Amino acid sequence: MKPIEHIRNSVLLLMLALYLCLNYGFMLVRIPPSHGGGVPVGEVVLLLSLVSINYTRLLYRLSSVIYILPFIVWWIFGISSAIYATGSHGMWALRDATNILESLFILVGFAFAGNFAGIEQLFRWLPKILFAVSVYSLGYLFQGSLQSYSPVIMAGSGQIVSIFFQYINTSMMLLMAASFLMLYYTRSNFVQLLAIPFIVIYTVLLFQSRTVYLQVIALVLLFVIYKRELIGKGAVYFLVGLGGIALLPLSGIQIEGRLGQVASFDFIWRHFAAIWGVASHGLEGSAAGVAQRLDWWLIIYHRLISSPSTFLFGLGFGMPLVDFLYYGGITVREPHNSVISVFARVGLLGGFCFLWMHLQMIRVWRVSYKTCCRLGWGEWQNRLLILMVYFVLIWVFSIGEDALEKPFNAIPYYFFWGVVLRINWHINRHLEQAYQSSSPVRPSGG
Repeated sequence: MKPIEHIRNSVLLLMLALYLCLNYGFMLVRIPPSHGGGVPVGEVVLLLSLVSINYTRLLYRLSSVIYILPFIVWWIFGISSAIYATGSHGMWALRDATNILESLFILVGFAFAGNFAGIEQLFRWLPKILFAVSVYSLGYLFQGSLQSYSPVIMAGSGQIVSIFFQYINTSMMLLMAASFLMLYYTRSNFVQLLAIPFIVIYTVLLFQSRTVYLQVIALVLLFVIYKRELIGKGAVYFLVGLGGIALLPLSGIQIEGRLGQVASFDFIWRHFAAIWGVASHGLEGSAAGVAQRLDWWLIIYHRLISSPSTFLFGLGFGMPLVDFLYYGGITVREPHNSVISVFARVGLLGGFCFLWMHLQMIRVWRVSYKTCCRLGWGEWQNRLLILMVYFVLIWVFSIGEDALEKPFNAIPYYFFWGVVLRINWHINRHLEQAYQSSSPVRPSGG
């Protein structure tokens, strides 16, 4: 690896670690660090990474893996529309185009994984950051007190935010950590038997999020489809977890989570039912939020179909998509669903390209995973699967939140997709070399 590539890769991994761990707080850090001004760190790293890429070689190799037309249309149409909107709405237009701008990290991830040294560096880094996030998550119990010791920064909407001890995506990262343990620590041992159920129980009971329930279900389905040999072990962990929750009332321990509700089976059931708008004592707000989101989505739909132009090209960037103020008068800009945000901003043209891109990337992942299974490359199966775990968690998160409109989600998400596409390129290259030499196929790394 060239020195410049090593420096670029190290900076990228450091940035990803800070986004995954510090999430919202680090997202607001800008260069220079001025109140209300400056360029976000992610965009600075993106720009520096993009100027270091050999596009002739990269696009040729990327096009051998995937059909790049929808990517090109998505980037050109989306970014040009956002730049045009800055004339009327200022920098908010670029902020609203986060999903499009950060998707350029697909190119960065593809370049990063150009050789096996970069890939090995990534998968040595991943367990370390998952461990760091797991330790960092323990501060959630004392979030209010800890934030008083944190340096602060002014967000674009004018509110003061602590840089440390924000836990917006921490529950998702904990579920990824539990999945990593499932995949990589296959021996039955006492530590693993306790660690995985503890992580899941801690996540479910403390963060008290309906999204977490859906994410757990989605991960179970993912493992049923692609890693059935772990189902038996997963069932044991599940029973241990159920036992731990059942013993809480008997032990006299009362755990209050994010919503101030005492953790119990009854609360989990009632909170899960709130996903469909079923209200119960203490969860009236959660149930009402479902109807509110549906109203937002319906209003956006009617705005989109109000004219052929908005239907085809969207409502544009720079203005909030919903008419709602959060606590403290903070404007809510997105309808808490990333797919709806995409169609609202860039219409049928951009939304179609967005879905086409994702269907292609999912197809590439499936082909790569099946090839690794067929060739017996167990390590590469696990690497592809742990990245898919992150994708699934983001997809579920995007159903009821503006997940891909937040750089601390979007940047790792698209970067990891670039890595997946490059892994497929490496697989195809090695299969071709093996065919030409008539030698057994073996991975060159991992």
